[in-house]
Amino acid sequence: MIVTETRLGLFYGLPNARHIARLKLLALEDLLYLATPEEIPVDASPHTVSQYGISVAEGAPLVELVFPVGGCTMQETSQTSGEGRVYDLELSAVIPRNEPRLIGWAEANRGREWVALMLDQNGAAYIAGEPENGLALFTGRSIRDANAVTLTLRGRSWHSLYFLESFDSAALFAETEFDLEFGSSFNA
Repeated sequence: MIVTETRLGLFYGLPNARHIARLKLLALEDLLYLATPEEIPVDASPHTVSQYGISVAEGAPLVELVFPVGGCTMQETSQTSGEGRVYDLELSAVIPRNEPRLIGWAEANRGREWVALMLDQNGAAYIAGEPENGLALFTGRSIRDANAVTLTLRGRSWHSLYFLESFDSAALFAETEFDLEFGSSFNA
């Protein structure tokens, strides 16, 4: 009998830092297009959105949060429903201080949906949220052992969290013109 063996990786012995290091938030209404990994494959990186697969509105604001180790966590779970498998995602960040600018920004953007670009402490990038299916933002504050603001983003998807080829804004949002009439018409 012949078999085809696949080795997925060497998982033991490699350093493995935890948590999300950086988070960039883009308002869902500013996301014009997101190519799936099947539409624009990334060599040797399945389930990865290409750096050329994101189109956003001109001048779209991108909010970045940088966290200390342990400041932001991400959890994805899956379940099967009557309509198939669904994936629930939750990002949770604890900001150590009641920061008025952060609370003001969160209040001004209440009710919006978001696309989240994440970079973990190991250097892997991810993207969550897609056209017509963004993440909801929730906030909380506490004054206990220390003052803190909690930001939570939650969403649901029909696929697991995609990896992202690059976290570099210059690579993801290059100043190029794209003609939707013909797929290879670029003017750089």
